[in-house]
Parts: sequence; structure tokens; C-alpha cells
Amino acid sequence: MDFYISNISQVPKEDVPIKGSKKAKIQWLITKDKGAHYAVRKFSLDKDGIIPMHVHKYQETVIITKGKCKVCVADKEFELKEGDYIFIDSQVKHAIVAEEDLEFFCVIDYTDDMSIKVLEGEECK
Repeated sequence: MDFYISNISQVPKEDVPIKGSKKAKIQWLITKDKGAHYAVRKFSLDKDGIIPMHVHKYQETVIITKGKCKVCVADKEFELKEGDYIFIDSQVKHAIVAEEDLEFFCVIDYTDDMSIKVLEGEECK
């Protein structure tokens, strides 16, 4: 496929499939099914929504487009707001907690192992 055009409103919102996620939806905008070597996803979290502490082999870049959140990455905590972004390398633990209604885009690469390991007992409050 040489190109692909769509609209975010046409992409279904699904529950974030990471165990322990709450008030969190994902939309897969660009995927390998469209011929890309990376994926672009849009996340929407309601206030107090959470994506719990987890790790995976792929790298990701998160770009905040609405709201603010706390991001726990490695053993540090950061407050991110609209316009901020963060790169998270492979196998670096991280979590996101929405401090208000939150939207962000997340770009990931495809690796040979796309599994996600939830780190139960580790929290980002």
C-alpha cells in the first residue's frame, strides 16, 4: 500500500488490554496491516484512569495532546501535560495515571516479541 487516509473518529475504541488498566481506551490508527513498520495508537483515559506498571520489548514515544498525567518510568515520576512527550526504551518499566481527562498518541516499533508483562505490586500513584 502506497498510502492510507482515514479519520480518528472512524477507528473503534477498545479497552486497553493491559491487565489492571482502568478507564483507558486505545485506538490503533496505523499498523503493520497498513504496511507500516511501526504503529500509531491513540489513548484516551478518563480522570483517575490508569495503565499499570509494565514492560515490553518495543520502544515507544508518548505525545500528550490533552490533559495531564503522572508518568512513572524506571524509578522516577514525572508530570506531563499537553504538548509534552516522552521516549521510553525497550524493557524500561512504566505506568501512566491520568490526573484529568487525558489523550495521547503513542508510536511504537514492531519487535519479534510484542508481549506486555504487568509488574504486579509496583504502583504509580
